[in-house]
Parts: sequence; C-alpha cells; structure tokens
Amino acid sequence: MPAIAAAGVLGVVVFAGFSGNDDASNASSPGTNPGAVDGSLTAPTSTVAQVVVVTDPAQQKTQLSQTLRRGMFGDEVKAMQQRLKDFGFDPGPVDGQFGSGTEQALWAFEGLVKNLKYDQQTGELTDELWQVMQDPIVFGPRRQGGAGNTHMEIYLDLQAAIVFTDDKPTLITHISSGTGEQWCEIITQDTDEYGVPLPEPVKKDVCGISKTPGGVFKFYRRVAGNRQGPLGGMYNPVYFNYGIAVHGARNVPDEPASHGCIRIPMWISEYFPSLVSNGNRVYVWDGVKEPEQQSEKDMLPVFNFKNPDATTTTSTTTTTTTLPPATTKPPATTTTTAKPVVTTTSSTVAVATTTTAP
Repeated sequence: MPAIAAAGVLGVVVFAGFSGNDDASNASSPGTNPGAVDGSLTAPTSTVAQVVVVTDPAQQKTQLSQTLRRGMFGDEVKAMQQRLKDFGFDPGPVDGQFGSGTEQALWAFEGLVKNLKYDQQTGELTDELWQVMQDPIVFGPRRQGGAGNTHMEIYLDLQAAIVFTDDKPTLITHISSGTGEQWCEIITQDTDEYGVPLPEPVKKDVCGISKTPGGVFKFYRRVAGNRQGPLGGMYNPVYFNYGIAVHGARNVPDEPASHGCIRIPMWISEYFPSLVSNGNRVYVWDGVKEPEQQSEKDMLPVFNFKNPDATTTTSTTTTTTTLPPATTKPPATTTTTAKPVVTTTSSTVAVATTTTAP
C-alpha cells in the first residue's frame, strides 16, 4: 500500500533536534485528500483598499540613531521587538538582542507592509521603516472568516503567513515553503498513509518534487512533539494538504527551502497548534492565482515516484540529487493578489539607543 509520509512515516536517521526537513508528500498515488474542502469555492469579486494610510503631521515619532541589523543590541532593538509583538509578530524574547527571531519577524513585516517579495527583504530596520512601524498598523485578512472563525493565510511569494481569529491576527510569522526542485533519496517507510505500522519497514529509492501548492485546504491532523519522517524531522506538525504541514524547524531561511511543508520558527511551533483547530481553513497564495482559482490538479503535491536512476544497492546511505526544477518556484517578482489590509492611525513609540556588539 502506498504511504504518505506526513500521515505517518518514520525515517532511518535519528535526529538530535531538528534540521528543518519535512515529510512533504511522499506517496506514489494521491487517494482522497483529507485536507480537501468544497471545490465550488470562488474568489471574491470585490476587494477593499489594500493599504489605507492616515497621515498625521502632528504625530510624535522617534528617530533611530542608526540602521538596526542582526548582531546589534540595545534599547532601540528592544523597542522594535515590542512593536512587532504589538502587531502580532513573534520575534522571540523582547530582550534588546537582535537575533535570528527578530530578523525573521522583520522579514515578514517588510513583506506584508512594504509588499517586498522574499528576495527583496533585508531584515534590517532603517529609520524610514521605523517611522512606518511606529504607526498603529492593522493587518486585515484577504478572506473574511467572520466572527467566531479561525483561518490561516499563507503567502508564498512573501514567505509570510497570518492566523486570523474573528478576522484579527493572532499570529503573523515568517515561513519557508517548498523549493520547487526535484530530489532523489533512499527513504524508509514504517507506516501506511493512515499511520498504521507496516509489518516490515520498506526501503525505497524514490524521487519527488518540493512543491507547496496554492489552493484552499483545511487542517485535518496533528502530531505532538518530535516527528521523524524519511526526509527529516518536524516539530508539532499540523497537516492540511496530504503530507504537507505547518511545522517547527530550526532552519527557516528567507527563501523557499523545504520539501513542500510550511516551516515556522521552533518557538512559534510550540504554541501554533493551540491557535488552530482541525477543520479550520488554510488559504495558500502561490503569487500567480487566487487560492480558489487553483484546479484540483494544481492543488496536488507531487507524489513520490521511482528513481529512474535507482541501483540495486541496499546501503542505508541517503543521497540527494538536485535536478532541474520540475515546477515553478513561488514567483519572487510578481503577484496578482492583494496583500493583507493595512490601516493606520496615530501613536507615539518611545525609543532609546542601540549598541553594536563586538
């Protein structure tokens, strides 16, 4: 019986922590997608203003003493971290230390507020951007969920995502999605597509494509804690499209880097499952089409297929071959979709000084 890795496949490698790899969609045939939703959905015909900026010349704002970047520390960094927290981002501890978590949150802020694609984001806070950050920005959803409802929106071209409850953000985060590249590895499968253990582990030399499809889905399954798959480890995965899940990873770079899953920072994945429930919708924008415009075929992951160059070796060594991309990466330059609604009023944010670490 073909096995979908994210539905329950154990790998042969024992992890000491997480590398940021994932199960993705390791199966030879799709079957029924447990994350599927009503296929008759259509994209909204009307749109609201993408960004509403209310300028107030009388508003009191502070100035940065210098551009803030990773490795710096001080009160200015702390003020930025707190401001990001106020909006719903999670840079980690508000401690004045500009580390990877702060940088990742700033990437997402640049993408969502400045509409910068992932390859344009700097992860640096200039005084110009700080002036914008001091405004009381409100992030709105591209799809209205309504009172009492929770849904997640994932923007692949921005490498960012937002969880909305009552159409208000409960989490805004940086992500890393599928690379769109083809891979070939020797994997070991221990369960079938429903997570039932197989009588004996099955080793296969297979290839796949690291595709994160656009479309409309729903969360349907979750695994608590450390999850080992044939392609690597995940933390607290919550699945929404066959074997594709939102999960914690230690490596969440500012570019697509996964086998197809949605990577989020580890500390965020500690509580992410508590923000969403099985049945909540997931909208994925690929930067080309609206989620509702994706065909059933478009929304399919690319399931594993036999390695055409497979040998008869029984070695447990895993090898990966990067072949020419078999699918398009999330576009880094153009998009036809609207970014989340942003509105501003006025406020004052206090800030002090920043010191550069040795």
